[in-house]
Amino acid sequence: MTPLRKKMVADLRLRGLAPNTQDNYIRCVRQYAAYHGRSPTQLGTEEVRAFLLHLRELDRAPATVVVYWAALRFVYAVTLRRPDVFEDVPRPRVPRRDPVPALTRPEVAALLGASVQAYDRTLFTLMYACGLRVSEACGLQVGDIDARAGLLRVRLGKGDKARAVALSDQVLTLLRAHWQQHRPPKPWVFPARRMSSPGRVDTRRPWKDRPVDRKTMSERFRVARRRACLRRPATLHDLRRAYATHLQEAGVDLRAIQVLLGHARPETTARYVAVSAEVLKATPCPLELLG
Repeated sequence: MTPLRKKMVADLRLRGLAPNTQDNYIRCVRQYAAYHGRSPTQLGTEEVRAFLLHLRELDRAPATVVVYWAALRFVYAVTLRRPDVFEDVPRPRVPRRDPVPALTRPEVAALLGASVQAYDRTLFTLMYACGLRVSEACGLQVGDIDARAGLLRVRLGKGDKARAVALSDQVLTLLRAHWQQHRPPKPWVFPARRMSSPGRVDTRRPWKDRPVDRKTMSERFRVARRRACLRRPATLHDLRRAYATHLQEAGVDLRAIQVLLGHARPETTARYVAVSAEVLKATPCPLELLG
């Protein structure tokens, strides 16, 4: 590991950025250096602009280019202490996407039912029932479950912001069944499997001493989506969006949803909550109301 990368890793950790964000920033800076064939310490504004234009020419999505921009701004402003590099590098504009209806309740039920393995079904159900991010669900520890208080404590929230969400009796029963069936080693509720060969779990030591990887669960969710014959795209994060939307439709106050999701600003929650297709279809036509 180069001294620059070592310092950047330390800076990312000190800032409390999410592990996924840390990995993405490191990857982006590495690709930037590879593109120019030199260390970022030897590069400046013109090289940053050229690299971002190169990404545009590759037809990378605007949201993806923004991640590269943020990663490079971090390494120059924080790690290298050269904020002047970005004085002439505007932030790429990300067009607002058309609002996509949230998953309906029948669609969520179909996705959960299409999960063949009980391990996967439990994790997916927990994400929907508690509004968790995939990283929060994968990193859940036994000590985070407060059965007596009926709460699930989320320690690995975005930006290292801890929060608590309600843990229903139904979800608690599901987690206990998961524990009795798999007996995963503490502290992880969803540890990674140890494979003896591709597709075969090591029967002697079936678990690794780390949580399951979010990419692994995302791939298993894609399998469940195909099995559920869901015609529109959906990712694991859509379970969290559905959680927020269904709570709002049930009459839960937006401020309460903001706290449950761990959002710092209500504007974020307002953009996050979508109207489900069920509600859209149930909206009366004004023409029919004319009488």
